[in-house]
Amino acid sequence: MTQAESLIKQVDIFTDLDPQSLALLVERSRILNFRKNSILMTEGETGECMYIIESGSVKIYISDEDGSELTLFVEGPGSYIGEISLLDDEPRTASALALENTRVLIISKSVFFECISLNPDIAFRIIRVLTQRLRKATNDIRNFALRNVYQRLALKLIELSVEQDGVRCLQRKYSQQEFANMIGASREMVGKILGDLSKGGYIGTQGSQLTLNKTLPHDW
Repeated sequence: MTQAESLIKQVDIFTDLDPQSLALLVERSRILNFRKNSILMTEGETGECMYIIESGSVKIYISDEDGSELTLFVEGPGSYIGEISLLDDEPRTASALALENTRVLIISKSVFFECISLNPDIAFRIIRVLTQRLRKATNDIRNFALRNVYQRLALKLIELSVEQDGVRCLQRKYSQQEFANMIGASREMVGKILGDLSKGGYIGTQGSQLTLNKTLPHDW
């Protein structure tokens, strides 16, 4: 099994593809490397392809004319981005930036639709994925509207953390500005809250990783 074939089969919408369709994707897709801080796609541009992330991580964000950013989510290996504008022929709804050296598999719009025509079940899988993302977006809107900065940060820390050797930690290092962009707050406020949580023993560090040492308070 080739590297591209293995990567494609990891993607939920492409599971159980027939051999013809899988061969089509492998043959007509291509690998591209992006250096850290490179732009993969830009909000407002025409979408002509989707990306499957093989390695690295990608920040999906929106911004305004003043340069203010809001990070929608961060995707890593096995995730895919850029499919929305292929489906509705509308411009990209967000931008994507490589947070580290990142390797992706690119699938063009024409190949994507050819694959769907051969496997109509893909459309139902896409609907399910988009529904899940809509639920998450609704929940994020609720958090922005009804929770204070501390609560939003606490929820984001929990969301980004995983259990590892008995310790709950974040898998990569995030700057205070990155956290601020994720929760719609200032870097200074994020820094103050993180400092207070550290003094209280709620968070710490293990190497370069931030750890959650005990249950975070509901409010601060």
